[in-house]
Amino acid sequence: MRLSYLFKSNRLSLACLTLCVFAYSLPVLAQQEILEGRLDAVFGDPRPGSGETGRQLLFLTEDNGDMTELTVSPELLHRNGDFFTWNGKRVRVHLRSKTNELALPAMRPQSRQAAALMLLDLDSAHQALGAPSAARLAGTFPWVSILCKFSDVSAEPRDLAYFQDMYANTPGGTDHFWREVSYDQVNVAGSIAIDWVTLPKARVEYILNDGADLSLLFNDCTAAADPYVDFAADGGYSGINMMFNADLDCCAWGGRRSATLDGLRKVWRVTWEPPWGYAKVAVIAHEMGHGFGLPHSNNFDGDSSPYDSPWDVMSSTSRYAVSDPDYSIRGKHVNAYAKYRLEWISGAQLLEVGPDTVVTATIDALATPSTANYRMARIPISGSDEYYTVEVRKRFGDYDGALPSNAVIIHHVVPGRPEPSWALDIDQPPANYGDNEGTMFRVGELFNDEANQISISIDAETTNGFVVTLATTVEPTDPLIFKDAFE
Repeated sequence: MRLSYLFKSNRLSLACLTLCVFAYSLPVLAQQEILEGRLDAVFGDPRPGSGETGRQLLFLTEDNGDMTELTVSPELLHRNGDFFTWNGKRVRVHLRSKTNELALPAMRPQSRQAAALMLLDLDSAHQALGAPSAARLAGTFPWVSILCKFSDVSAEPRDLAYFQDMYANTPGGTDHFWREVSYDQVNVAGSIAIDWVTLPKARVEYILNDGADLSLLFNDCTAAADPYVDFAADGGYSGINMMFNADLDCCAWGGRRSATLDGLRKVWRVTWEPPWGYAKVAVIAHEMGHGFGLPHSNNFDGDSSPYDSPWDVMSSTSRYAVSDPDYSIRGKHVNAYAKYRLEWISGAQLLEVGPDTVVTATIDALATPSTANYRMARIPISGSDEYYTVEVRKRFGDYDGALPSNAVIIHHVVPGRPEPSWALDIDQPPANYGDNEGTMFRVGELFNDEANQISISIDAETTNGFVVTLATTVEPTDPLIFKDAFE
């Protein structure tokens, strides 16, 4: 049996003297000016295995289309819920002061200046732009892929059929993927691809300070495709995958953007894909996940990389992935935290463990298509907004078939952290990558958070899952199971 483990939570401090965010805006804003608009997140993900650091950008888009980039303090996000609370929502921000001109990275013209803002509140009275839900996600979400060539690059790395077939409802296709991952609550039926169109500028003109100008790429790519697609048809496409014929910068990008296309003003789910991105459908799944509102997940080593967990396509895309004959590698399931927040797991399939409780239950693997058992457990940590999720992962199915092993995976969730869910690792020190024994819990092993009096015992394995016993703030009833849980 795994030894009792004293787990100290790495909680973010809520002490923030000023709830400040920093914004980049053109023109420079007057002091005390209040801005209102949509808050949209965009993530930059480097080529898998490159070792480069990912990026996250937040933008406020006003009703007139003006965009302001924001950098929000962790304390501010934590105090106001988490990533799901803010992404895609209408917010109101207040200018505090102006600072000197800065040298700014990608997506910020060099003439822009920085201004310190104070975030006032969510503007719940004005939710009219058709923003994607920040929580519940269900229904049909068609995407359009636009194939965009730089004016000085003639290559067409893949043909139109390649991109159209990427939306297929067969194993490996994105429609099939999202149906399985969401338990048939989300699909991308009706998605289309538009053949190669030429951008008005050379590649170098879209690069600023070694970073891609995502705004200019979006504007020029959608404009070039406009004669061939009605973005507003039938209420508008849900998302836009832009497929470029040469590398952009460090990254493939995914997230949301508030814009007006063909007279329809809404928040669009958007990805910017270099050739290495669309060569692997796992990368497409990752970036579309950002478009659907998902942040990264992480392992437990505490470094700056969110690409260290093999248990979620929103972390490590390439390792322990199922091979695909047409699109290299497929995505894995998103973890239980993401499925809980998007409400794909709820009701009778969600085990909520309250205080003073001992419960034994069967939890089936996340990739199980249907089950009468639980899909996950959630255990709140008393006195905080943090919690544990307990999920089962098994090596079967079209997407989870190459995972490291069959095991129970526990995530520690801290709302407001850039990657809210971290795959728990009790090895000391934690491994650099989450395929180690300290992350995978098996029969006879025990996790014990002594400080918060939470214990998780792995009792037995079933065909599709594991039997676990979960205990909170109570004396153990079975010393064989909990003999070192509360010592």
